[in-house]
Amino acid sequence: MVAVLAAAAPLGAAVAAPGEILTTAKSQDYFIYTHNGGTYWMGPVGYDSTSTRYYCIEEAMPSTMRIGSVSPLPDSPQNRQLAALLRKYQHAHNSDYTQTALAIIMHDAFDTTTGVAGWAATRETLQQYPQLFKRADELLAEAPLLVPQTMALELEYDDVTRTGTVRVRIHNSNGDPVSDVPFTLAIDGPARFGNGSATVSGTSGDYTTIVTWHATGDGPVTVSGSATLPSIDRIVSSQDMVALGPGYAQALDEVTTPVRTTFNPTISTRTSPKSIDTGAPVTDDVQVSALPGSGAWPRGAHVHARGWYFGGLPVSALGERYVPNAHATAPEFLEQLARAGYEPCAFAEATFGASGQTVHVQGVREPGSDEPYLAEQGGFGTWVWAIERERQSRDVRELLVSDVITAFMDPSETHAVRAPLTVESRVVEAAVRPGAQIADVIRVDGFPDEHGDWAGGGEYGMDADMPYAQVRVWWAGSGDGQDDGAYEPADAREPEEDDHHILIGTWEYEAVNGEIHVGGGAPDAHGSPVEITAERPGWYVFVWEFAGDGRVQAATSSYADPQERVLVRVEPEPERTFEAVPAVEPEPEAPQPPVLAATGVSNAWPITLGLLTLLAAAILVVRHKRELEDGE
Repeated sequence: MVAVLAAAAPLGAAVAAPGEILTTAKSQDYFIYTHNGGTYWMGPVGYDSTSTRYYCIEEAMPSTMRIGSVSPLPDSPQNRQLAALLRKYQHAHNSDYTQTALAIIMHDAFDTTTGVAGWAATRETLQQYPQLFKRADELLAEAPLLVPQTMALELEYDDVTRTGTVRVRIHNSNGDPVSDVPFTLAIDGPARFGNGSATVSGTSGDYTTIVTWHATGDGPVTVSGSATLPSIDRIVSSQDMVALGPGYAQALDEVTTPVRTTFNPTISTRTSPKSIDTGAPVTDDVQVSALPGSGAWPRGAHVHARGWYFGGLPVSALGERYVPNAHATAPEFLEQLARAGYEPCAFAEATFGASGQTVHVQGVREPGSDEPYLAEQGGFGTWVWAIERERQSRDVRELLVSDVITAFMDPSETHAVRAPLTVESRVVEAAVRPGAQIADVIRVDGFPDEHGDWAGGGEYGMDADMPYAQVRVWWAGSGDGQDDGAYEPADAREPEEDDHHILIGTWEYEAVNGEIHVGGGAPDAHGSPVEITAERPGWYVFVWEFAGDGRVQAATSSYADPQERVLVRVEPEPERTFEAVPAVEPEPEAPQPPVLAATGVSNAWPITLGLLTLLAAAILVVRHKRELEDGE
């Protein structure tokens, strides 16, 4: 519970100066009684100019009501309790005999007069009024609970509101708060009390008293103070008296706490995934937080941030990390990057309403536009984000120390943009006979110049280059050469192996730009010569594939590309035709001499031999034609 802080009132204003004449007490403040034939009253003797009440402690002496010398009574447990009673009931009425009971208590404590006019005799007379002593006993029983037993300060600070409290704990022996105890507090450091001052005074209440303060800067704040405990003064006059004194101060132990009003949040981003394809939107997950030591997030504050995306960066940029100088502004840092040759190509904005909030953003082509930016080229991309002090609302701007800017090429804000590949190829010969060597020439473009040599991004979380691409050669056909046209490739995807589709072989080649020769004895990536023999009729198809890596997109040539296949077939030899030679009547010959029978040769033999030769040739032609038709 919060006790209302009031201006501290003195326990009893300073006792009247010597020589001052008191004002006689009013009848409602005392009890009239008769003693030894005389009429007297029991209560305060009178009041000074501050309305402080004075009580007689010298019963046998008449009073002139003039103040003589004034001196404080020594501090003691009894005097603390009596002073506490005077403090609490200083202005109480006597309807319940409180003022009379206080007068009796003061006589009992300090009056030493004797005789028939002394205090003992008077007290005996008053015994006939038991209600007076009953009230006196009640006050004496209450007195210990009016005396502070423990006094302490507790200091608290709310870094969200930049405000703090001082808890003033003044408790009695039972551990309960003691009210009406004046105190004074002083605050040292970058802070002020609610009244705008470095000091404040108040009075304790029935509950723990709370004093508010607010921080004005960064640093330790110390609160010290003192409580004013009641005291009793003795007044020497024609009749000695006592009155509530000005009190005495008791120091309170000082307390200290660190405070921070300035606000220096952190920005963290994470591009996900770590690789995107050319043509994909550029996105980022941005988080703004108030970490311990950076100043708490102001209550209800909204923090605005801007982001700049840099794309198409080469590998060399990974080693050129730029960190903004202390207290640099975002425009100054962007100018520094521009001098180094880096210009943003996309932009984004985000607003955060609480510490730890994450906002997913997508880059746009121009600040404030809705046109999304799509990655235009391969390489690397990175974000720079800033919370700019001058772009914040007033309540946030007053707390920000300076612009908060992320580094250029920060690993968590950097990703790779996979470049696309283009592949063109043409087989050396589109049609060959069985047993011939086949070959292909493949042209590739799109790889980074140093592709295959990059070992990965390390702290950037990017995969190393895949050094090799593959070339596969398929056979497709009927198997007997009779209906190979039915298996001519028509689908871009490669087939599953079966009786009519067989993977002839797979070879690796460097994943770089340029011209690749496959077959014909040209070496593969490992230096081994590659020879591909078309052993049977059908289609032989070349397929080039790169599986993709962190910097380059996957690519595969089409299985149905007509420039990438060879037809192997057996061409039949053309049939030979023979024309009939018309018979010619021989001219009459001159008579020849008769042939000797011993030679065994007739003149008809040469003609017969020629006819047999022609017949044999015809038989061979027919036989060869049948062999061709049988596929042998």
